[in-house]
Amino acid sequence: MSDTPLVFNHTVQGLFSRSFPEGVPPELKAKLRAVGVDLDKPLLPAYPRVTWARCIELGASFAFPQERGEGAWRRMGERMIDGYQESMIGRAMFSTLRLLGPRRMLQRAQKNFRSGNNYTEVRFTDVSPTSMELWFNEVDEVLRHFTVGLVLAGMRVGGAVEPQVELLHSDAKGFTLRASWKEKA
Repeated sequence: MSDTPLVFNHTVQGLFSRSFPEGVPPELKAKLRAVGVDLDKPLLPAYPRVTWARCIELGASFAFPQERGEGAWRRMGERMIDGYQESMIGRAMFSTLRLLGPRRMLQRAQKNFRSGNNYTEVRFTDVSPTSMELWFNEVDEVLRHFTVGLVLAGMRVGGAVEPQVELLHSDAKGFTLRASWKEKA
C-alpha cells in the first residue's frame, strides 16, 4: 500500500455529480483544473489528499456561496451523502445500514471510508447507549469538517433518530467527534 494518502477517483466524481446535479459550473471546472482535477477528461485513478481537500473547498464556495469555511465544508459532506443515497448503490447500502442501527453503522466507519480512500483510520469509544466518540486520523481542517458532515448525513439517512455530530477536539494526528442520537420510540 502507498504511504501517500490518496482519494480514489469514484469519490471525486461522486462529490461533483452529487453536489451539482445540474452540472458543475464552468468557472468551478476551471478552478479545479488549476489544482489538477480535470472533470472534462477521464479522472486519474486517485488524487492526493491535499487535492481532495482543495476540491471540497472550491466546490463548497460554489455550492454554498453565502457560507464560508467550516459550515460550507460540513454541508458539502452532507450533500455528498444525501446525493449518494439517491443512487441505486446508495439506496441499497443505506437500507442495510438502517437495519444495523446507529452504533453498528458507526462501528463500520473505517470500512466505509476506506472504500473511498487508502488512508482513513477510525477508532471508536462507547460513551453511552446513544453516544459514541470517533477518532479519525484526518489532519486537514477542510476534511475534518467535511467528515463531520458525512457522519451526520450518514447517520440521518441510516435511520438514526435526531442525530447530532460535534467536533470535540483536533490535533496534529487527527480529530475526535461525538456522534449521538435518540432511542427509537
